[in-house]
Amino acid sequence: MSKELKILGCKTFGHNTALEFINKSLVMSKTSHAYLIVGPENIGKKTLAIDIASILYSKPSKDMFGEQLLIDISSNNQRSRILKGNHSDIKIIDSDSNEKEKSSLIISIEQIREIIREIHLKPFEGEKKIYIINQAQNMMESGYNSMLKILEEPPVDGIIILTAPNIKSLPNTIVSRCQVISLNYLQKQSIQNFILEKFDIDESKSEFISRISKGKIGFAINACNDQTIIDDYFQTVLKFSEILCGTIDKRFNYAKEMSNIFRKNKNQVYQEILRWLDFWRDILILKNDLREHIVNREWHDLLLSISKNIEEKKIIYIIKTIKNSSEFLYQNGSPQLIFEVLMMDLPFINEDKISDIKPSVIF
Repeated sequence: MSKELKILGCKTFGHNTALEFINKSLVMSKTSHAYLIVGPENIGKKTLAIDIASILYSKPSKDMFGEQLLIDISSNNQRSRILKGNHSDIKIIDSDSNEKEKSSLIISIEQIREIIREIHLKPFEGEKKIYIINQAQNMMESGYNSMLKILEEPPVDGIIILTAPNIKSLPNTIVSRCQVISLNYLQKQSIQNFILEKFDIDESKSEFISRISKGKIGFAINACNDQTIIDDYFQTVLKFSEILCGTIDKRFNYAKEMSNIFRKNKNQVYQEILRWLDFWRDILILKNDLREHIVNREWHDLLLSISKNIEEKKIIYIIKTIKNSSEFLYQNGSPQLIFEVLMMDLPFINEDKISDIKPSVIF
C-alpha cells in the first residue's frame, strides 16, 4: 500500500501516536499477527483495541478524487456489531463473556480453546478473523499456554489483540510474541475539553471530573455517565479516614474484605490501592503547603488535619509500603496477609480531630 492512508471513524481519544503507528504499519504492509495494548485501567485500551480491529479488518477505498486511500470504520457500523457480539469475524473475549463464571473475572480455558478452534477457519465476511482478549491478565495459566500455541503458529488470516495493565502482568513468552502498544495518561486540560464538548455539564464539574480522572479518559467518560462513580469518590476518602480512626478489628475486617474481592476482581483491588496512594500523596503534599497540587481538593480540610498529626517520614514510609503491597499482589502473595500488614503499618488518628470535617463541595 504505497499511497497515503486516512483513517476515519475512530472512537479512540488522545492516543494519536498509537493510531498513527497502525496507519504506518498498513501503509508499509507490516501489520502484526498479535498486538498487546498496555496501560492503566480506564485509559482507553479496549476502545483502541476495537478501533484497531476495525481498521485491520477494513479494506481501503479511494476518495472521490482518486488521490487518497480512506478507511472509514464508522461507515459499516462495525463497532456496534462487535460490541453486541454480532460480528462474524471480530470477537471480544473477556470475563464478561464467561457465562459459566459470572461471579469471577477469570478468562477460562474454554474461552481460549474456542478461539483456537475458530481462528483457523476461514473468515466469513472479510479477509481476517480478529480476536480481542480484553484484560488478558485474567487468563488462567492453562489459558496462557494455549494462547502461546496460537502466537507461535499464527494463521495467515488471524489476528490476536490483547489488553493488559502492563507487560509484567503477562508471561514473557506471551509479551515477546506481540507488538506492544503502550498508552500514556492524557493531559487534564485535554480531558476537560473533551467532556465539555461531549457532555452536558458545567465547567466546574468538568474540572472536577478531569482532575480526579488523573489522565484516564475512560474514567472521565464513565463519571460523566454514572453519578455513582462521583459519589464513590467522596465516600472513599471518608472510608480511608474512618479506617485510620478505627480499631484493629475494623482494619482486619477491611483486609479480609479486600482479600475476598481480590479472588473475584483483582482490578478492583488494584484500583483501591491506587486510591490509597492518592490519599497519602495528598497528605504528603499538604505537609509541604502545596494545596493546589492535591487531587482530593474537596477534602482539603480533612486531609490537612490528618497531615498535621503525622510526621513526614512516616507518610513517606506508608506510601512505600502501599506500593510494595501492590507489587506483592502481582507476585501472587496472600491478599489478606498483605492487607493485614498494610493496616498494621497505618497510623492511628484521634477521631475527634476529623469527625466533624465535611467536603467543601459535593457534585
